[in-house]
Formats: sequence, C-alpha cells, structure tokens
Amino acid sequence: MTQNELSKKLQSYVAYKLPEAEGIEIPVVNPIFGGASRETFSVELNYVLRGKPVSRRLIVRRESETGIIETSIRTEYLAYRAFQDSDVPVPRLVWTEEDPKWMGRPFYVMEEVLGCQALHVLFRVPPFQEVREKVGSAFCRIMGSIAATDPARVGLQDELEPVAPEDCWKRELDYWERYADQNELEPQPVLRAAIRRLRRNPPPPPPRVVVVHGDIRAGNFLFDETGEIRAVLDWEMMHLGDPLEDLAWSMNRLWTFSEPDRIGYMIPREKGIRIWEEASGFRADREALFWWELFTSVKSMAIWLSMNKKFATGANTEPVVGYGGIWALDLQRRILLDQMRGCR
Repeated sequence: MTQNELSKKLQSYVAYKLPEAEGIEIPVVNPIFGGASRETFSVELNYVLRGKPVSRRLIVRRESETGIIETSIRTEYLAYRAFQDSDVPVPRLVWTEEDPKWMGRPFYVMEEVLGCQALHVLFRVPPFQEVREKVGSAFCRIMGSIAATDPARVGLQDELEPVAPEDCWKRELDYWERYADQNELEPQPVLRAAIRRLRRNPPPPPPRVVVVHGDIRAGNFLFDETGEIRAVLDWEMMHLGDPLEDLAWSMNRLWTFSEPDRIGYMIPREKGIRIWEEASGFRADREALFWWELFTSVKSMAIWLSMNKKFATGANTEPVVGYGGIWALDLQRRILLDQMRGCR
C-alpha cells in the first residue's frame, strides 16, 4: 500500500469515526522505520469540528504481513488502555480497529508524543549524556511500577492467558524453544546447551503473577532532554508472568554497548535493581535473576533466528531484519556463550 493509498483509506476511517467532522485531510504520512513487527506511520490529521479547525499529530501502527513475531494488535491496545493516566507513561490511545476492511489489516491509532527520542545511542553525546542516569532511574522505577500493577485492577487479568506462578518459566521457555525450532536454518549448539541448562535448574515461582511488558528495554521508550520518560512503547509481547522476566530482559548486554554493567547503557546494574525492588515490592533473588537473564538470551536468539530466516529466504528484506538476523544473532550467541561459562 502506497502512502497516498494509506492516506485515503485512513481519511475514510476518520470520517467513519468522526461523522460530525468536516474537511478531513491527511496531508502528511511518513513511515517510521526500525520496527520489525508492525508498520508504523506518523500522520498529520486536519479537520473542522463544530466550526473550529483541528490539527492532530498521530501515530498509526498496522499489523505487518511479514512481521517477525506473531502478536495481536489487540494486545497493544489492552496495554495502552490499562496504563492510561497511570504512573506508567503511555501514548494516548485514539482508536483501535481489527476489521481489515479499512486498511487491509488490523491497526490502531494513538497520539504522537512530540519532542522525544528513543535511540539510546544518544546517551553517548550531549545533552543526553548528562541525563542518562536520570533516565535510567526513571526507567527502573517505571519497570517496577509495571510489576507492581494488579492485573485485575487494570482489566488485564481476564484478557491475558492465565498462568500459575510455578508454570511461568516453563510456559515461556517452551514457547521460545518451539519458536527457535521453527526458524533455525542451521544447528545452534550454544542455544540448545542453554535450554538444557535452564530446564535442569528452574527458578523458584514468583510470589505472584504480574503484568510482564515482554520487550522493555532501551530503545522501546521515549525520553526528552530533561531526562523524563514520556512514553513506554512496543507492548506487543505483553503477558502475565514472573516479575523478574522484565528486569532480566532490560539487562540484555546486547543493548549496553561498551558498559555491560549498566542497564541499557544508562544506570549501574545494582543501583537499577535497587530502584526496581523499591518500586515493585519484589526482591530480585540473584540466582533466579540469572536464570531469567539466561532465558533472555535464549528468547532473543529465537527472535534473531526468525529475522535470519526471513532475510535469508527473501520473505522480509528490510535492513532492520538483516541487522537482527546477522549482527544481533551473532552477538547474542557470543553473549550466551559467555553467560554459560561455568554453568553446570
């Protein structure tokens, strides 16, 4: 679908959602590159409502035909609905649509958060270099707030697949092992050794099952020059599970550049853990956390293997897919091998 076609289809949808609006125009449709699971566009929407001109900057996220991970638009909608007006900042949700008649595939629309950045590589340079620890502290507090949220209170308990505390680790490991099985093009002995180690040494069950973002890390939130986090994004892998899963995921060394002892190149690891513990109300048992960190590398490799397969077969030749399927896959394998040293 061309940008012009998307503009026309979205214009028809806005007319359906806002029948009282007049003079609906969408003069700007800009694709946002970098994501591998959704097609994302920044759009400008103009119309007249009750005689007054209205101009809005919006983000449209549509399911991709060649997405890396099979997830539902509805999951993201549920996340944004659950955390509206909470201490977990999220964009303001506008519409969600699962009927493909409008734009070919399900999509949702949210307000654009302006004046922000997402690239954590910016923490290397001013002015963001000066606020990276402030951003890191806010990130760990927000991550803890997600874990502290009662799923029932925000309407997620009955919407997400239930899991018993003692089954959290197994459900996730089973799923991502199957995902690796489906996507590996050649043997992955390091990955298989890690999976065997995880099964031999399961973590203790968490005190309770919590909301897990599933992909919370540097690069998946928006921050500004003052060090404030304005929005947490990319909730497509949200589920119920162990609170340590998100904490471990945020520590993946793939995102730490030359400072592996910092969470996401932002904040010293132990300082971040303490902030998370205070905000979440949970204690991060170090042995259990190591299990989830090892799992993080397994899950990541499964995702990179999917990118590798899609890129190698020509199913998806976007640069970000090649990056994940080649560079990230190789680096994650090296990280996993280093994590496995000394493991029994």
